[in-house]
Amino acid sequence: MNRTTSALAVLAAATLTLTACGGGGDDSTSAAGGEGQAPDQSERCTADLAGGTITVGEFSMLPSFAPGQGQYGVRGGAQSAAVYDRLMVWNPEAEAFEPKLAESLEANADNTVWTLKLREGVTFSNGDPLTAEDVAFTVGLHKNPATRSVAMTEAMEISDARVVDPLTVEFTLAKPWAGFPVTLAGTVGEVFPKKAYESADPQEWARNPVGAGAFTLASYTPDQEVVLEPNPAYYGGPVCPTLKFIRIPGTQGTYDAFQTDEVQVGFLRGAKFVTTAQDDDVRGFEEIISSGSVLNMNSGKAGYDGVLTDVRARRAVAAAMDRDLWNQRLYAGEGQPTSALVAESSRLFDGQQGPAYDAEKAKGLVAEIKADRPDWDGTLRMLISDGPENIEAGVVAKALLDAAGFNVVIENAPVSQVTARQFTGDYEIVIGGLATTDADPAAAFASGMLPNGATNLSGINNPELTAAVNDLKAAADLDAQKAALTALQEVFNELQPFTVMANAEQYVAVSDTVGGLTPTLSSTVLYDGAFLKK
Repeated sequence: MNRTTSALAVLAAATLTLTACGGGGDDSTSAAGGEGQAPDQSERCTADLAGGTITVGEFSMLPSFAPGQGQYGVRGGAQSAAVYDRLMVWNPEAEAFEPKLAESLEANADNTVWTLKLREGVTFSNGDPLTAEDVAFTVGLHKNPATRSVAMTEAMEISDARVVDPLTVEFTLAKPWAGFPVTLAGTVGEVFPKKAYESADPQEWARNPVGAGAFTLASYTPDQEVVLEPNPAYYGGPVCPTLKFIRIPGTQGTYDAFQTDEVQVGFLRGAKFVTTAQDDDVRGFEEIISSGSVLNMNSGKAGYDGVLTDVRARRAVAAAMDRDLWNQRLYAGEGQPTSALVAESSRLFDGQQGPAYDAEKAKGLVAEIKADRPDWDGTLRMLISDGPENIEAGVVAKALLDAAGFNVVIENAPVSQVTARQFTGDYEIVIGGLATTDADPAAAFASGMLPNGATNLSGINNPELTAAVNDLKAAADLDAQKAALTALQEVFNELQPFTVMANAEQYVAVSDTVGGLTPTLSSTVLYDGAFLKK
C-alpha cells in the first residue's frame, strides 16, 4: 500500500493484543495495554473443511443491516462485516491497515488526497460487480444525516469521493488526516451496491441486505438471532461454516454458554470476565478501550432542558464518582478505574488526569444548584440496560449520587431500547462508553464531542471543546498528539459532557474447535476464513 503503512506507523498502535499461550507463537503486548491468548490464525477455511455451524454469543446485536450500524464489535460489527466485508482492515500484529475489498490505498504528500483501487472480479451476492461508483455512493449514504450512521463524523471528513475509473476512487479530505484508513476499515468500508440499494425499500433492505461479504443473510430476528450462510460466490475463496449470532443478556450468561459449548465464540465485556476467561486458559482476542465506561449526561440533546444542562450538575456527578469503589464492586478490583480520556497504556497518555473523586465538592455543588433552582428536588433519572452487570453498575452509581444529594430514579430497559434512546436524546443520564481505538483515538473523540458528531449522545456544543478536538485530529505526530490531548483533557474536565469511570476490557473468547478467525478494529472479528476443526 506504499504510503499507507508508513503514514500510520507513527499514528497506529495495536488495539487488539495477540499473544500465544501453550501451543506455540510469540508473546506480545500491545501499546493499548492488553494481553490475550490468541487463537492460531495460520489456517483458513478450505473446501474439505466446509460445513457445521459456529454459534456466537453477542453482547449487543446489530440493530439492523442498514448503512452504518455495525461499526463496533460490541454492537454487532462482526455481523455486518460478514455480510458486507470491508475495503480495509486493521492488522493488529503488523500495526498497519491492509487492503481487503481494496487492492491498494495510497495518500498524497500531505494526506489530504487518498486513492483507492478495488480488487478486480469482486461481485455482490446478487451477482452485480463491485465498482468505484458503489464506493462513492456508500460514502454519500454515511454523510446523509437521515441515514443515522454511527460513522457519519468520519464520512463528513471526505469532501469529495470522485470516481476515477470503474475500479478507482479518489477521496479528497477536508483537512490532512494520516489516520484516514480507519474510516475505510470500519463501517464506511462496508460497500453498498448502488443499483440494488436504490431500487429497494430501505426497511426491507435492513432485514434482507445484499453485500460482497463471505456470508448472506438466512434469517433475522431483531435483537435475538441472526443466521448467516456461506456466499458461494465470495471472492476470497471457499466459505466453510454457517454462522448463528445470538443475544445472551449479560456477560456471565455468555461465558456460561461458552463453557457448555452452547456458543463457540463469545463476546465478553468487563475486567472480571476477561480475567476469568484468561485464568481458565480460554483463547481469545483482547482489547483495552480508553473511556470505555462512562456516564453520559444530556447537555441539551433533543431539546432536553433539565438540571444537567447546568455544568455545575455535570461537575457534581463527576466529583461524586468513587471510581475505586466502582472498580471493587463491579470488577472485583481487577478493572482499570480512571477519569482520564485515555488509558495509561495508550500511546497518547502523557500524564493527563480527569476530575478527582471529591464527595464534599459534589455535595456543595448540588446544594448550590438546589438553592438556585427551588423547583428541583435533586431528582435525576438514570436509564440502565437490562444486562446484570449494567443493573449492578446502576445501583453503585445511584448510591454514590444519592450520597451527594441527588435523588436518582432508575429506569431499566432492553439494551436495544437504551441504545436507541441514547442516540435520540431520550434520556437524562445513562451508563455507556466510547469505542476508541489507539489506531486513531481522535476519530472517536470527534464523533462523541463535536456538535455534528454521530455519537455525540450528550448534545454538547461548545466552541472551545470543538477547537480542542479538531486540534487533536489535525496533530501530525505523536508529540503533537500528546500535547493536543492534554489540552483537550483540560477543556473536557471543565465541561464534562460525560464522565469517565474506567477503561473497558473486551475479550472475544474462541473455542479450541474453531479456527480461521481474524481480529480487526474495535473488537470486530472477521469470519471469512473461519472453520470448525475436524
